[in-house]
Amino acid sequence: MTNMLYPTARGEAGSQDSTAARRRFGKLFYLVSVASGVLAGPALAWSAEAPAQPAAAVSEIVVTAQRRSENIQTVPLGVSAITGETLQKQGAVNFTDYAHTIPNLSFGTGNGFGVTTAREVTIRGIAGANTTNFYINDTPVPLSLDPRVLDLQRVEVLRGPQGTLFGSSAMGGTVRIITRQADSRETHGYIDVQGFDVNKGGAGYDVSGTFNTPIIEDQLGLKVSAYSSYTPGIFTGEYGVATTPGYTVPSSQPVGYKKHLGDDSEYGGLATLTFTPKAVPGLTVTPMLIYQHMQGNGLPLADFNPRNLVQIRPLNVSEGVRDQWVFAALTAKYDAGFGEFISSSSLFHRQAFDNEDGTEAATVLFGAYATPPLSTVYQASPSPSYVNTVAYTQELRFQSKFNGPLQVIVGGYYNETRSHTIQRELTPIDGAGDIAFEEDVPRLNRELAGFANLTFAPTKAIELSAGVREAHLEYHYAYVADGWINGGPSNSPTSHSEDALTPRFTAKYQITDGDMIYANVAKGYRVGGQNATLPSMCDADLAAAGLPNGSVSYGSDSLWSYELGAKDSWFNGRMKTRLAAYHIDWSNIQQVILLPCTYHLTLNAGAATSDGAELEADVVPIDNLTLSFSLGYDDAKITKSPAGSNFVVGQPLNGVPRWTASLLGDYEIPTSFGAVFVRGQYNFTGQSISYNNDPAGRVRKAYSMVDLRVGASKGPWEASLFAKNLFDVRADLGDEQSEISEMPGRPRYLIAQPRTIGLDVKRSF
Repeated sequence: MTNMLYPTARGEAGSQDSTAARRRFGKLFYLVSVASGVLAGPALAWSAEAPAQPAAAVSEIVVTAQRRSENIQTVPLGVSAITGETLQKQGAVNFTDYAHTIPNLSFGTGNGFGVTTAREVTIRGIAGANTTNFYINDTPVPLSLDPRVLDLQRVEVLRGPQGTLFGSSAMGGTVRIITRQADSRETHGYIDVQGFDVNKGGAGYDVSGTFNTPIIEDQLGLKVSAYSSYTPGIFTGEYGVATTPGYTVPSSQPVGYKKHLGDDSEYGGLATLTFTPKAVPGLTVTPMLIYQHMQGNGLPLADFNPRNLVQIRPLNVSEGVRDQWVFAALTAKYDAGFGEFISSSSLFHRQAFDNEDGTEAATVLFGAYATPPLSTVYQASPSPSYVNTVAYTQELRFQSKFNGPLQVIVGGYYNETRSHTIQRELTPIDGAGDIAFEEDVPRLNRELAGFANLTFAPTKAIELSAGVREAHLEYHYAYVADGWINGGPSNSPTSHSEDALTPRFTAKYQITDGDMIYANVAKGYRVGGQNATLPSMCDADLAAAGLPNGSVSYGSDSLWSYELGAKDSWFNGRMKTRLAAYHIDWSNIQQVILLPCTYHLTLNAGAATSDGAELEADVVPIDNLTLSFSLGYDDAKITKSPAGSNFVVGQPLNGVPRWTASLLGDYEIPTSFGAVFVRGQYNFTGQSISYNNDPAGRVRKAYSMVDLRVGASKGPWEASLFAKNLFDVRADLGDEQSEISEMPGRPRYLIAQPRTIGLDVKRSF
């Protein structure tokens, strides 16, 4: 492998690339225009013959994907939205419950090490760390966070680069959780109690509730939500078993077993106020506080293959996770008539802990580097990891409501994130202490940005928009390492800063009130960085790759996305569709490289493209039946690769499935004693390739999962029987990047929760 840092080609090559991009964009425009004509033609005929909104029409969904409240059918970009009502009806409680319903969104492991910080989300094939950002309302939070889906207003997923309005970590898209504000007019709420049984695990429960009450009528309202849940572990641990040829278990370690490993105990809550003082008309102040705590005994990882529920270990070394975080935010909005002035401030604090059993890796892989070398008898080697993160975010913006064809959004943004990560490998050795390896990484990231978006509508049917974000990004960190694997103490502090410009251009044509086509072009950007110094055991591998050992840097990467779409209303509003096609050119890609010494480096590895399409449809075929369908196709692959790299031209990008699909159904039957309902959800995720731990790639097999819920409601009461993962599919959600190193032939997989059957009783008031 050679040094993969090289400049982007200019001149003649750049002209050829630009011409090719224009040709692809033209093809996309032709395909989507034809599809839109096919859809819009019947829609025009139907809308001329009947009222626009019959009683059974698909409900309107309002989103803020462009920082304004708009009907999703009029937003000129690929956006999915799941309302809070739909989330409750389908029994969604966490990220995996709703993520499967989004076309061309996939997720797995790889964005970090261990379990708590490992989740990676890919949108439209753009995979890797810091390519998708995650928001609570107007504030970014770590992507690995899993806020409880509790009395939300909606979830929005914006596909394609969103850097103009949502920052530098939005190359592929943005996931937003929008909380429901407190109501100052009436008292209401609910309590929801669930009991369930997890196949191979046992009994669990989930209790949640929300209470809203006015404090000062029409001026001040309070909403409080809380939950507590327990999901049993499905894994059995067997210890006292030698797992590597030539190595033995100490005679003092008998064979033993541990049940229900990988369980999940959680509790948390949310409190928010909405203050609209009559003394200051137009002012709304919304403070909010969220707290969550999660703890697990053991790690939820399958050994060897995704279907195996037995974790085999040489020694009885406990594993587990703990994750707690608090999010405090204050939003003030003033409606001046001609526009809104908005201030959004937040403070986020997270403490996460993972403890992984590193006995095998430390004894077998690293033992030869000890002085003298370790014996062939396993030594207990826990590997704890600590992450402490504090982030402050401030955004100020103005959103116009001018009377006329011109509208503007302008604002400023500041984020400061301080994180401290400590990872240790504890292996006793005579004369060297207990620490085989330790890395201590304090880090400071800052982003200061200004953004503006101008929208011009010369006619009622035509709307043109241009936006830009200018950001200054910087980071400062020190990589302090120690231990006998590291060859003693080392320190490699570094700083880096750069500026980024991310524009976006959009045009839409509103054919009728229910039909429109659009096009947008946007740039995505990701800041560069620097690798830490690796242990001396990696010197030979680095030399073979032509790289020094010590603060190897990698440059920023960027992409251009070209999207064309159509949004249409059919059958007088009984069906609404959203269709999009896109082409993405990604250059100077940051890729994680696995070295033979089992450590990773991030380097710039060539270029890639992602071509795909998405279709979403909401349908009311008959009264009381609602269907939501999504289908995504994505072909994301390497198109350029430096000589000697781990990547080859034509190989798919890490963890990106070619096909994704989902179907949600909700059928409610009114009766004389109440309503009976049947609700179902089908999700499909196609095959993908993981390069987390194997340069040759590991196949992640395609999987389908079905959820079903049957119940009845009368007055304030609702009761239902539900089954999640009805057919007990062991879906492979990704092979873990170990906190230490993966042992050869010993992969560990994050898998979907097995079939879960339960009873849900809810009372509203």
